[in-house]
Amino acid sequence: MELSVPIDEAIAVLRATGALPRAVTNVTGRGSTVLASVNVHELPDVAPGIQMAARFAGPFEAQLDDRGVTGRTWRLELRVKHPVLPLEVSGFVTAAVQAELAKGPAGVATARTESGVTVIEVDLDRAADALPGVHGLRPRVEAISLGDTFHLVVGLAG
Repeated sequence: MELSVPIDEAIAVLRATGALPRAVTNVTGRGSTVLASVNVHELPDVAPGIQMAARFAGPFEAQLDDRGVTGRTWRLELRVKHPVLPLEVSGFVTAAVQAELAKGPAGVATARTESGVTVIEVDLDRAADALPGVHGLRPRVEAISLGDTFHLVVGLAG
């Protein structure tokens, strides 16, 4: 099975399921990158000090880069910065991503801060295990990419 969905349609699904906070706006895709504005003060679980500073600072810019698949691991890099002020939010962003990933199936994805960016790694075998099987058939993620289009290819494990 092959699925290609324009990023705006994927965002609509994420919003409808509550997986994408309303604080994330103006989402667009370009090549293998997804860009967005983030009203950090509207995100859940923001510490009061960060919330107040972010409210005054205005929207931050988010950039999610698809770094491809190596072996059976899909790697994404997330940068969130203010367009004018030198505000460092990497640790906060990583903690927020980790909290969201913890709501999903265990071991599918991890997040950590590396060189000032949030690195998200998805184990494609564990991700496939989270997909519904059909009458004993096991799905296998063959390819996945993100950018102006979300692209997923799923086959059957041998």
